[in-house]
Amino acid sequence: MRSARWTALPARIRQAGGAEAARATVAAALTWQTCALLLHVTEPYAGAIAAVLIVETTVAATVSAATRYAAGCLLGVLVAIPGALYAEPGMVGLAVVVFAAVLLARHGFLGHYGLHVPTTALITFALVRGRHPGELATHLAEIVLGIAFGLACSVLLFPTVRTRSAERALEDLRLVIARHLDGLADAVVRHQRPRNVLGPAWEDDLGTALTRARAAMDEAHESMRWNLRPTARRRRSHLDHRVLRTLSDVAGQVSTTGRLLDTHPEAAETSRPATAFAQPYARLLRTTALCAYSCRGGRPHPALPAARQALARLGAPDREPPDKAAPDQRLLRPLESALTCLSAPATTPTARPHRLLHPLRPSPRR
Repeated sequence: MRSARWTALPARIRQAGGAEAARATVAAALTWQTCALLLHVTEPYAGAIAAVLIVETTVAATVSAATRYAAGCLLGVLVAIPGALYAEPGMVGLAVVVFAAVLLARHGFLGHYGLHVPTTALITFALVRGRHPGELATHLAEIVLGIAFGLACSVLLFPTVRTRSAERALEDLRLVIARHLDGLADAVVRHQRPRNVLGPAWEDDLGTALTRARAAMDEAHESMRWNLRPTARRRRSHLDHRVLRTLSDVAGQVSTTGRLLDTHPEAAETSRPATAFAQPYARLLRTTALCAYSCRGGRPHPALPAARQALARLGAPDREPPDKAAPDQRLLRPLESALTCLSAPATTPTARPHRLLHPLRPSPRR
């Protein structure tokens, strides 16, 4: 029992942001030691705080945080120096500096790092007014070293790659789409409404899976930006936005089909015999489910051409009057759109040809 708990402990630490905390700790320690050695500061809190505050989960987020932190501190210095040097009396200058710093801190670019504009402005005003330019230079040097070490630790100390969560979210989305298409096929065969087969919240489940997949995909691509780990380069091709767009389009067509069957449950029971439309249409829905589940960025499923031909034959005009075949066409249009989306292959990155595979290629002479 205890061994199982100890085995699950690293996973819980990772989920709680253990890697980010470790990088921030190393960055703060390196900043502290470097400031103590180079700047001869006994307690370099400013540099350690800067190193801790800019370290984020991903490299891109850390670069963004470092940029906003540095911009906030720079604005605070630029606002405070003129007020400290030229404004008289001192209280008037302090009021002007605080007012301008608070206004600049509310800029949307800085975000919550705007707090450092008035903080740095007050520290700068006090040091310049008290004729301590050396302490101001040391304070700013600590901040620069903290930002530098924070960036270095985020880039070099095993930066996070969030590709597995995105792959799981895409897999869940494929599974939900396939299950819903199978459920729609069961509803057509049983002549029931989809909500009676899939449940009343089936569209909400589909929307939740789609939203989760989009969020996970955005996080994964953000984690791979400026990431030097080989894992990020290898897994980049597995997370194609075109696959997500295809699945999103198919999910939209599934919702449209389900709403049509909910609103017009008799649409699959036209004047044709039940086996002339309902059974082939249910088989097409299940084939579409198989094709949607196999949508992974490579070639389309081999059953797609036959499914599109069967769909064309099913939607071909027959001896029935045009108004009797209208319900069939309403159900066939979303399915045709879904199959069209799945038929477009997503290009995969071409592998570098091996030299042994090209024996006729002349080798460069020495």
